[in-house]
Amino acid sequence: MSGHSILYLGRGEFAADYLGELETLPCCTMLTRSAALNLPEDAAFMVDVVLLEVGPTIAQSGRSLSSIIHSLEPYPVVALTQKEHENRGIAAMREGAVAYICVDDVTVESQDAIFDHAVRRSRLQRRLSDTDMTVLSILSDINDGVIVVDNRGHVLDVNPAARTILGLGPRVQPDPTWEQTFCCIDEHGNSHRNSATLPLVRARQGEKFAGQVAIFRAPEQPDTVLSLNGQGLFDGNHELIGGVITFRDITELKKRTSDLEKRAQFDELTGLANRGLFTEHLQRAIGRSQRKSSPLATLFIDLDRFKSVNDTLGHDIGDALLCEVAARLKKNLRIGDFPGRWGGDEFVVCLEDFGEVRNAAAAAQKLMLVLSEKYQLGKSEVYATPSIGIAMYPESGDNAARLIKAADVAMYEAKKRGGDRFQYYSSALNTKLAQREELEIGLRHALVRDEFLLHYQPRIDVATGRLIGLEALLRWQHPRFGMLAPARFLPILESSGLIHSAGEWVIATACRQLAAWQRHFELPDLSLAINLSTQQLMHNRLVQAVAKSLTDTALDPGCIELEIGDGDIVRQRSHELETLRALRKLGVRIALDHFGTRDVSFESLDNGFIDSLCSISH
Repeated sequence: MSGHSILYLGRGEFAADYLGELETLPCCTMLTRSAALNLPEDAAFMVDVVLLEVGPTIAQSGRSLSSIIHSLEPYPVVALTQKEHENRGIAAMREGAVAYICVDDVTVESQDAIFDHAVRRSRLQRRLSDTDMTVLSILSDINDGVIVVDNRGHVLDVNPAARTILGLGPRVQPDPTWEQTFCCIDEHGNSHRNSATLPLVRARQGEKFAGQVAIFRAPEQPDTVLSLNGQGLFDGNHELIGGVITFRDITELKKRTSDLEKRAQFDELTGLANRGLFTEHLQRAIGRSQRKSSPLATLFIDLDRFKSVNDTLGHDIGDALLCEVAARLKKNLRIGDFPGRWGGDEFVVCLEDFGEVRNAAAAAQKLMLVLSEKYQLGKSEVYATPSIGIAMYPESGDNAARLIKAADVAMYEAKKRGGDRFQYYSSALNTKLAQREELEIGLRHALVRDEFLLHYQPRIDVATGRLIGLEALLRWQHPRFGMLAPARFLPILESSGLIHSAGEWVIATACRQLAAWQRHFELPDLSLAINLSTQQLMHNRLVQAVAKSLTDTALDPGCIELEIGDGDIVRQRSHELETLRALRKLGVRIALDHFGTRDVSFESLDNGFIDSLCSISH
């Protein structure tokens, strides 16, 4: 801009040398001095900027700084002070001054920028309608950041909240290039390729927008994530003269959201991808494999005898083992291979771009070796071996779900052969996978179709030959495969979540039958044992189902014995213990089934929940 007509108000107590130099500079075409702290009558013809001396003169005038500055409207006021009294300049800005200058700490360039900024800001304000001026006055005092630009992109106003959010000092005035650098990074960390998408540019071009998320980046301070709104500014004739943006700091909100998203996609214990994220990645990998005609393999890994580790050494050691397995997977896979935790002690891996098909077996062999090495977990030495199933695309399946199921079937085949080995999915295993899928679909309708039934195994007192109780055993009358024992379908019930509905049906049906037999045969002490799944112990629905059945049948709770596997209790997990505690309050008995068939720490049995031990297996 060209030079300015400047009015100086003050006695020149500390500014005499500064004013003398100012008169020689191109930015000052005329300098008028006045000891009075008010505007001369001909101010409209001679004033572009008012330089107000903020010092003892104001205190001696008997007027407040705020009243003096407001009396100088509509002219822009720049406060004049010294470096040691910089606080006076800051106070003047709070009361309405556009900026302040320390006469003993200012450069010609920064001074020119201050005067140009003040004049541009004043010209824009004079063109604004009364309504817009009122709005801007309100915005300057809100907790959201506010920035005003003219139609050429010059920043004319930055409110106190904006300076706090952005870390801008009171003397910092954005330069003319600021609209191209302010929030030029999008929420994903990428630079905006088109300047028309920048918030200050959008606002000064009259675009109204809300919720734009961008990153403010400045040297020597952390990135700040902002949520921005903006719109154009118009004069009384509806002519576009600039723009205004408002924004707030959402850095912490974004971080919390990111953390929640990460928790939703990654396993909390091991940090590996969870089921959902792994399945998505595998599906995308299948697309890449199709386009490049390159091989793709899915590995399904299960730790042999992990349950024994968990039962004998405790839940903490088991968790530590899983974390170490995850670490070894990440360390020994190639860049581009993608590991995940499927659940429990099951892990999955997606292998891409491995050349010949046989190289998938080489990768599985390498993982078997590293996962079989000794684990030093605290003071415990643990040895674990993996069983690995391998499924190739497209031979084993044409989508992510089928590939994972195929690898799972192959893994179970490796386990059946003794574990500590890998197994390719083959056409021979395809029948098993098809049957499993058919069983899973059928189980979803079995209750509605009344296909479940209970068989009752008597319990006889060997000494007297007297019937003392019964055990309810679930069977499934499948329409195609005939009568199926639990071993055929119980794992599917558990993995699909259907175990809760089926378990509730077993409890209700068995209790009704026991009540009927007690009345019919006049055997009020006849008891009934019902087997429970680990999955049921982890849900409060079990307690509700047992309580309802006892109420509906008026059975003595002591006649009901709930059998749990010997490993289900010794893990000492809070969910299971809470459920067992609630069941004991109902008065039912708890028995430990299959006792002696697996490794159990007797110390872990000392919890007050177990009424009896059962070594009979069915």
